[in-house]
Amino acid sequence: MNTCVETTYGPVLGYTEEGIIKFHAIPYAKAPVDDLRFCPPEPPETWTDVLDASKRGAVPPQYPSDLDHPMGPVTLPFSEDCLTVAVSTPSVWGARPVAVWFHGGANCYCGGDLPWYDGASLAASEDIVVVNVGFRLGVLGFLCVEDVIPEPVSILDQIMALRWVQANIRRFGGDPGRVTVFGQSAGANAIAHILSREDTDGLFQQIVLESPSLGRGNHLQADAYEVGRAVLSNLGIQTAGEEALRSLQSCSVGELLRAADEIPGELKARHQGMYFKPVMDAWHTPEQTARRAAEMAVRRKIRVMIGFTRDELWAFVEERDPDTLDALRRGQTLRYDAPGQCFARSAAEGGCEVWKYAFDWAAPDSVYGSCHCLELPFVFGNLDAWDAPFLKGAEAGEMKKLKTVMQNDFGTFFRGETLSDGEWPRYLPETWLVKHFDNASNPVQQDPVYAL
Repeated sequence: MNTCVETTYGPVLGYTEEGIIKFHAIPYAKAPVDDLRFCPPEPPETWTDVLDASKRGAVPPQYPSDLDHPMGPVTLPFSEDCLTVAVSTPSVWGARPVAVWFHGGANCYCGGDLPWYDGASLAASEDIVVVNVGFRLGVLGFLCVEDVIPEPVSILDQIMALRWVQANIRRFGGDPGRVTVFGQSAGANAIAHILSREDTDGLFQQIVLESPSLGRGNHLQADAYEVGRAVLSNLGIQTAGEEALRSLQSCSVGELLRAADEIPGELKARHQGMYFKPVMDAWHTPEQTARRAAEMAVRRKIRVMIGFTRDELWAFVEERDPDTLDALRRGQTLRYDAPGQCFARSAAEGGCEVWKYAFDWAAPDSVYGSCHCLELPFVFGNLDAWDAPFLKGAEAGEMKKLKTVMQNDFGTFFRGETLSDGEWPRYLPETWLVKHFDNASNPVQQDPVYAL
């Protein structure tokens, strides 16, 4: 059965699959191509003919990722025309809670409408509306150049998508007053950054930060421009300002990707491999980034969920000798655990309702342990879409059990409800209790103290 919805820009036609109405590739902005490349997003042109929303949105242009090894490769077609949303809803009638997804990938990889992140299972399980956002990545989304590209346009894409949700989600059966933005890794970092901006008030009421790498902080403006100069140098562009922009807009996508990939190794290492990041001089260190986000969460009375996997960095390295394991643990503390705890405790101490989790389960035959991204198949519930090495040896019944627990607990949060204290207590200064997802007893334990 097909369903037509009239958005603010024109009608879109979705389809029903296993009781969920699905829409793909709905434009929330013009395609950022030609003279719109590297520019802030602009609202799309209106249309009168019904837009067929039955095919998945394109993935932004990108190279293969280190995470292809544990997760598997990205398989959708690449295109700069990627500023779209997908919506999965049980019904276009009603006013359900809304969960808006920002994917991870070091700001350079992945895509919002991948089958991994299909919102149908979560929407059906928890009676919510799920929105998947596509945004520009890598050099096309985060390049900064003096006098012409002062900030990453990808962040502006994400903010425009959230405004599209406010304007349109009622027509898909969602409540714009009950919006949770949830994201993982770089997507979670983006949420923290957007929360910290003064111009984003009212766009959401709750956040879920899955494995935010807040320890990487934000770029100083000077850092972002230094990376930009390296990209321009690799392209042989010696002009500045608008002339440099026109030269960049005339490059092929392949030329741009290569120029970004070939910036000096020292520059990549200095920024822990994430050399494309949000930009903010006023809060750029890990502690400043965490505390600013917490301050704004308190000011706006945002409800917060935050959590990490036990072995985040095991996704990136397969060596397991004692020295490597020690380095991975120290790296996890600095990149994830300590700044994440700083944010969570600061928000809780300021009066926010905060829940914290630790994901401890691991597939029996996987070399990756309980690594970065491993919770995602269970939150989204699309187990058949994940032919992933980090799930090697996991029994189907065990995975379905964990999917049910994760979706129920996340769904409770999305709906603005709370679990009992015995199931998952709030993260409070008196106790600092954390829910552990181990797929056995799923215990609640006290959070250890991490030093920044």
